[in-house]
Amino acid sequence: MNHALRAHPTPSLHDTRKSVFADVDTALYDHIEREMEAIKQKHRDDLGARDVDYIKGLRRKSRLFESLGRGLLWVSPEPITFSLGVFFVWLHRNIESIEIGHNALHGQYDYFPEIQQFHSHNFKWKAPVDEEGWRREHNAMHHVHTNVYEMDPDLNHGILRTNAQTPWNRRHLFQVPLYLLAAYPTMLYQFNSQNLGFSQKFREQNFPQGNEGYAVVETPGSTEAELVKRHRLSILRVLVKEYAVFPVLALLTGFSFWKVALGNLIADVINNYWISLTIQSTHFTEPLQPADAIKHKGRWYLSQLDSSVNFKGSRRMSILWGHLNYQIEHHLFPDIPAHRYPDMAKEVKAVCAKYGVTYKCNPNWGRAIKNYLSVMWKHSFPPAKPVSPSKEQHA
Repeated sequence: MNHALRAHPTPSLHDTRKSVFADVDTALYDHIEREMEAIKQKHRDDLGARDVDYIKGLRRKSRLFESLGRGLLWVSPEPITFSLGVFFVWLHRNIESIEIGHNALHGQYDYFPEIQQFHSHNFKWKAPVDEEGWRREHNAMHHVHTNVYEMDPDLNHGILRTNAQTPWNRRHLFQVPLYLLAAYPTMLYQFNSQNLGFSQKFREQNFPQGNEGYAVVETPGSTEAELVKRHRLSILRVLVKEYAVFPVLALLTGFSFWKVALGNLIADVINNYWISLTIQSTHFTEPLQPADAIKHKGRWYLSQLDSSVNFKGSRRMSILWGHLNYQIEHHLFPDIPAHRYPDMAKEVKAVCAKYGVTYKCNPNWGRAIKNYLSVMWKHSFPPAKPVSPSKEQHA
């Protein structure tokens, strides 16, 4: 192939320069578009009973895990059975949140009329997240403008600062401990604040530069009172079930209210941590992407490759990560059933190798988390002040 069509290689996963695809030959965009569209169409044409069986089978397993977990927490006489109960409740909630719910809301199962309960606009998430708000913020903004400054709400969410261009303020000094100790243990409950526009109101009132550097989420046609109601209902449907219904039922049948509530709390915190670290460690935040990448589908595909990073893991573990350890494939093909990503990854890697595009992949989850935390830590501090010409000459 013509060497001129090759993208400039990425020096490292921590490259802070502009997008490596900013100045490549535009002919590369056409080639990448054709290759990626061919991969997507191949798997769309192959959709069928295997995909239906997968999601229905996963729901059956999830319900089994819930029954085992709730039962063990209810009657557990000692720490071992209690721990097993926590594990199975976590397993149920994790599968429902990240492998079933997240993927269903992307429309991955909208192709199949026989499973309308998994269609994106019918699906009821077993997570404390408003479905409509998620689709608007996550699907329509983040997945369209991934890592685009002031257009991707997941780039800098809450008070988070993850790039040098975003204005720094003193709150950012505490972002690492704040997220690790407070935000991540409750992250699923925090998503609505972002999705429904409450985070931006906090920044507007408390940040010196307001929302400069952060994407603003639009909520057209919804009043403040309606947004507050949706926020409360989506959270209460989980809180009431986990911390009132099941503990009270245990109490009424002669078992411990507090033991069941504690078990549900531990499973809840682990679930939030697990999902937070999975998502954050694969949404690599450097470099920022050009706002006009969306004008050419091939360039948009390249921007997804440049702003996402995978990590290696087994197929079974990938289910527990919602297949988001294949974040590159998820960003390229968000509406293809995620259980296909391990196979699609082989095809995407081949295209990247063909055109000299770096395919970013960490060797394991631990390395991915370490890399993300290093970015988070680096941008906790104010940017270095440029040295004046007179001082450089004096030095």
